[in-house]
Amino acid sequence: MNPRALCFAAPLLIALPASAQLLNGGFEDPGLGFRNVNAGETYGNWTNGGPSNIEFVKAEVRPSLPGLEFSAYEGSYWIDLVGTGTPSSIYQEMHTVPGTKYEISFAYAGNPFSGARIMTMDALWNGAVQGSYTHNTAGHSGADMGWTVYTFVVTGTGSDRLTFKATGGGAAAGPALDAVTMKIVPTPGALAAIGIAGLLGARRRRA
Repeated sequence: MNPRALCFAAPLLIALPASAQLLNGGFEDPGLGFRNVNAGETYGNWTNGGPSNIEFVKAEVRPSLPGLEFSAYEGSYWIDLVGTGTPSSIYQEMHTVPGTKYEISFAYAGNPFSGARIMTMDALWNGAVQGSYTHNTAGHSGADMGWTVYTFVVTGTGSDRLTFKATGGGAAAGPALDAVTMKIVPTPGALAAIGIAGLLGARRRRA
């Protein structure tokens, strides 16, 4: 690309709002194996909102849980939002750019190791439900969790809380969560500006 075109486009890209600070969306940190996280405890950048415990599940070989080593949507960990108690929640607080829209994506399934169950979960932004999700573990296993990716769009206020709350499931058989991501949804004006920069760059290359 023509260096002048790069110089023209770079300020437009830099002018886009900074990304939100969502951390450890894949639950890979701190990577210390299975871990029950109690209500009110923060672990791996996520806080258990209660009322009971949740579990960081490691996808590893365990003879008592066939296929567990294949169970993560990505990486080696996922979250069971029930753990060994009752349906619970996790949340993370983060800094955002006020007025900026963000797309949140996540993979959703259910812990299949206690047989067929209907799992339900809500996703909340600052306490407001953004979506309610259902998963049937019937026919699924550790090797075939039936992960489904969902997305929704929210607006930043400057300081925001993202929450995933189990509304169904039982002990050691709760909603499963993995691969949470958050990215900016560019405004039409920003996309148009980037497009113009690209066209100008193409014209300069032909000149």
